[in-house]
Amino acid sequence: MTFKIPKIKSTSTVYQGYFDVRIDHLESEAGCTMTYTCLEIKAHASAVLARTKEGLLIINKEYRHPTHAWVLGCPGGRIDTGESPLDAAKRELLEETGYSGGSPTLLGEVFSLPAVTDQIIYYTFIDGVEYTQPPHKEPFELIHTELMSQETLLQNIASGHPVDGVLCTALLLCRLCLPYSQ
Repeated sequence: MTFKIPKIKSTSTVYQGYFDVRIDHLESEAGCTMTYTCLEIKAHASAVLARTKEGLLIINKEYRHPTHAWVLGCPGGRIDTGESPLDAAKRELLEETGYSGGSPTLLGEVFSLPAVTDQIIYYTFIDGVEYTQPPHKEPFELIHTELMSQETLLQNIASGHPVDGVLCTALLLCRLCLPYSQ
């Protein structure tokens, strides 16, 4: 069975900044119309779940202003122009946490929030990393890096600690793609 996508009758950018906000006017095959708001993020992203040689996960507690909370997450960020998702993962890990090295595995890619953007997040697992230098965070990256066993991390999530969905997706992809990560 073939499904037809709606036609874009018109489009306009109503805000330009760190991300743009675009309004599309859509028409379905049946003639129904609707207005749809989209975020144009401008760059895909990379997220990395890393494990030290001692078997501990590198977890960031990061202040995320829209939530007004310190949220459990994994290192990651925008992929620079010309940079591979794997190189971005290694760069973000080093910049945010000071850890590097190890054996990387690209786990897959996921649309971050397909209801509003076409941004893709590429997920990487890096095993056997070591602390090599102090982090080089951006001025308003409010991040505290912690080492946690997988059991402690899952207990934190289960007890209701605020958590970034990116971390949950990374944990799921590790479980699906790397049988030894359980």
